[in-house]
Amino acid sequence: MDRCRLGKMLLLLATLVSLVWVIPAAALDTNVRIVRLSFTSGDVQLDRGQDQGFERAILNTPIVHGSRLWARGDDALAEVEFEDGSSMRLTPGASVEFRDLSLRGSGEKFSFVELVSGTAYFDIRNRMGDFRVSFGGQQISVPHAARFRVLGDSGQFKVAVYSGDLNVRSGDNQIGVRKGETLSLDVSDPSQYNLAKGIAEGSYDDWNKQRQQYTQSYTSASTYSADSSYSSFSPDYSYGLADLAYYGNYFYAPAWGWAWRPYYVGAGWNPFLDGAWMWYPQFGYTWISPYPWGWMPYRYGAWNFIPGYGWCWMPGGAMWNSWAVVPVVSHPPVNWVALHPPAAPVAGAPSVVTVGRVSGPVYPPGSPHPGLEKSLLSPTGSASPSAQRVWKFSGRNPGFAPDRNVMTSSAPPATAGPVGKPSARAAGPATAPRGQSSGSGGHAGRSAGGGSHGGGRR
Repeated sequence: MDRCRLGKMLLLLATLVSLVWVIPAAALDTNVRIVRLSFTSGDVQLDRGQDQGFERAILNTPIVHGSRLWARGDDALAEVEFEDGSSMRLTPGASVEFRDLSLRGSGEKFSFVELVSGTAYFDIRNRMGDFRVSFGGQQISVPHAARFRVLGDSGQFKVAVYSGDLNVRSGDNQIGVRKGETLSLDVSDPSQYNLAKGIAEGSYDDWNKQRQQYTQSYTSASTYSADSSYSSFSPDYSYGLADLAYYGNYFYAPAWGWAWRPYYVGAGWNPFLDGAWMWYPQFGYTWISPYPWGWMPYRYGAWNFIPGYGWCWMPGGAMWNSWAVVPVVSHPPVNWVALHPPAAPVAGAPSVVTVGRVSGPVYPPGSPHPGLEKSLLSPTGSASPSAQRVWKFSGRNPGFAPDRNVMTSSAPPATAGPVGKPSARAAGPATAPRGQSSGSGGHAGRSAGGGSHGGGRR
């Protein structure tokens, strides 16, 4: 074995050993589950259940048992992605509480969401175990994969099933609702209900379909190489895969193997320039990345600085039952200042410490970003004031001219998504974009107070 290879193995071993000493003790509880705030638009508020109340939500924030999510603004939209890629989408005014996110002794996941008010869409793949939704004492259980819409407002409760079937418990009644049916009832008298054929068009059906198509199309595009280590990806933990396929790609780096890197970033780009440290009593400060793809690369696997390419993410093994509180960095650049969370907050101190930009989703300079254009129409397209009005959405690409000096790579197959997919070139070594240093500064670690350890893993 040559010295170079031996040195790399010893460095990796030292990194793995060091991780053992930086895991917060509370994070070793494998019953703690996290789901992902995967999309926000407008004024979305999140209460993490820490006596902080509602606060502005940050994309990719981990949601835990007891959290509350509120699409507060008139144009607010939010999406939560569960481990197996199942989704819940909130329309303006909708509010939900995560009554239970736990892992049973058998290994089955139990998810119980209460719709406090408003309209929510559910796309449940049912790989995750027991999933339930409640409103005003009525409870929905999802025995198989299903897509449905729930409206809970002013004592009215309506469930419309697009695919699959549901079981609804209302008082002493057990009601089966199948594809193409709508259940309506008055919460004040649950013994009276109406089960009808057909589904009325909802104001945000179009947006829901776009998000559903985006997730399905780009998750299926995440095929990876048959001879790579990525065959260890588990379908039970597929949240974030669609964003990896849409915003970046995998490539083979000689002597390193398969790695992933976002489009439109140069050699001087640092994945920790923007983000926030967020406090959770269960597992301490956790790094939050506001990049639209910033979930899986910061919760699983490890970041490596590959000469000639810059920062790249490598999934590693199949440790899907554990996740990183502090992103793991296994091969940092020279003079790298390791990520280090702040000290635990004292009573009354802020529980969120920001680094760089976190006011909304962050996109590298020059990269395209999604926009939602909507127009208010009747289902027939008429302007009759008496017709039912619905929002029609379209993806918007604000225009983009790629920088020749920024690394891009071959894009996944084009399909309808939240935005048009920009053109891309074949993968290759990155160079620094104009006006940007090729050095890597470790900015996130210094801004958060410095430190010396390389990461933490649950």
